Amino acid sequence: MKTNIFAVLASALILAVLPVAGGNTAEAVDRYSDVGSGHWAAAEIEYLAEEGVATGDASGNFRPNESLTRAQASIMITNALNEQTPYAGSPSFSDVDAGYWAYDSIERAAQLDIFQGSNGNFNPGGNIEKAQVAAVTARAFFGEDSGDAAGTVDYEDIDDDFWAKGYIKTLVDEDIIEDSGQFNPNEAATRAEFSAYIARAMNGDIQDGNDGSQEQPPEDTGSEILYEGVVDASTPLNVRSGPGTENHVLYTLQDGSTIDVHERTGSWLKIDGHGGEGYVHGNYVTNVDEVDSDQDNTDKPADPILEGKVTASTLMVREGPSASNDSLGRLSRGETVKIYEETNGSWVLIKYNGDWAYTHSGYLDEREPGESGMAGKTIVIDAGHGDHDPGAQGNGLIEKNIVLDVALRVQSKLENEGVNVVMTRDDDTFVSLSGRVNIAERADADSFVSIHANAATASANGAETFYDSSHRARESRELAQSIQDRLVRETDMGYRRVADTGFYVIRNTTMPSTLIELGFLTNTHDANRMKQSGYENKAAQAVVNGIDDYYSW
Repeated sequence: MKTNIFAVLASALILAVLPVAGGNTAEAVDRYSDVGSGHWAAAEIEYLAEEGVATGDASGNFRPNESLTRAQASIMITNALNEQTPYAGSPSFSDVDAGYWAYDSIERAAQLDIFQGSNGNFNPGGNIEKAQVAAVTARAFFGEDSGDAAGTVDYEDIDDDFWAKGYIKTLVDEDIIEDSGQFNPNEAATRAEFSAYIARAMNGDIQDGNDGSQEQPPEDTGSEILYEGVVDASTPLNVRSGPGTENHVLYTLQDGSTIDVHERTGSWLKIDGHGGEGYVHGNYVTNVDEVDSDQDNTDKPADPILEGKVTASTLMVREGPSASNDSLGRLSRGETVKIYEETNGSWVLIKYNGDWAYTHSGYLDEREPGESGMAGKTIVIDAGHGDHDPGAQGNGLIEKNIVLDVALRVQSKLENEGVNVVMTRDDDTFVSLSGRVNIAERADADSFVSIHANAATASANGAETFYDSSHRARESRELAQSIQDRLVRETDMGYRRVADTGFYVIRNTTMPSTLIELGFLTNTHDANRMKQSGYENKAAQAVVNGIDDYYSW
């Protein structure tokens, strides 16, 4: 349930939101004429500029002491979360039309439940108070439940029943602010204050009084080995070209493989394995020679009891089971951890970069080790068109027939994996668009996948998937992206796009939903692939694999 005051939230910092060329520390001091190296938020402001989240004005000023506007806040928040996809729906607010300069960011931030309008208006030029900044930051980076954080804070002017106390408590627990003295919740926040909150939430090395310069990744010596590690993963471990899942896979390592660990970059390790140098996630590597650890592990459990997936944008990892313990680093949304022990209320014992650590279970989805992510889920498979509605036609192919064949194969494969599959149609019948939505809603489905094939000009080609940001925007986009990646890889179709488009069945279903287009019947290349023996089975397996990727940890 959303707090009413939260609907009046947010505004921000940015004067011009443009990528800034990288620079060294000396350049940081001179970037803005009104933010010297001695300014209390200089490190945070510089970090946001380096990340392309926010910059100053054309005259070279940042204006750190000025107040913020809600429109500026929406741009900064969506930039910080990398939520910059153009909005394709209808305007949500009567005072922000599609031509407004911050329209896309305002709509996206509202859909992510970071903030909303009031009485149908957004008030884009309105200012924001300090308590509202705390709420915006906490919800954006630590999830919807951050407003329910238990415990008191030591601010003299923040009572336990204050509407934003939970958000403020979350920021205290995450080392973004320190609770002492006066918070002044109803005062207008400055650009510098908002930049400090956002930068510290984005980067755990930048905290109150810390410019992040003390904990930089070590330089690559090309030969120094921190320690020997062994792969501890139930499936092949991807070795990537850089420290992040956006980097391409170089090769894989099997469980039990030994590797040399050269450096740490956040949660990622630079390693040297049988396929050469690359990066792997530290959660799947155990330190076997203790060169980099002086911990006594004899009293720690040998096997994990649960697995967890991070649901917040960032999640603090600490030395002990309390917010008062020192921070070891942060996990990002979607990262997975093995849980070895539940302790001290809501804290759990995990492995972080090969060493024991603790994190808060309130921001983890948990499951039994080895349990299939999609097993037990209810998934609706929607074969488009049917009966008197043939859908697209071209090169001797009819859409309603192809998509039904693929959908039935998807059903069989998912059921073999323990999924409860609900079909909107399983033969050549017609179901209205609203009827398809109703089937999904009545089933209380966990996800919805609508299967189609395309038609356009003869030159249009490739697979594409769509989602709608009206409901569960982030999850819907991730589901669409997972299936798109598999379709392109496993059916050899071209990669057309993943797009936010308001098709009826995905706009009106409230669970994570996607509509996929297998290819263009009107394109000779695509049609010939669809006519190949075994295509329907390949396409079905690609859809299933994409769904599994979405649910897998």
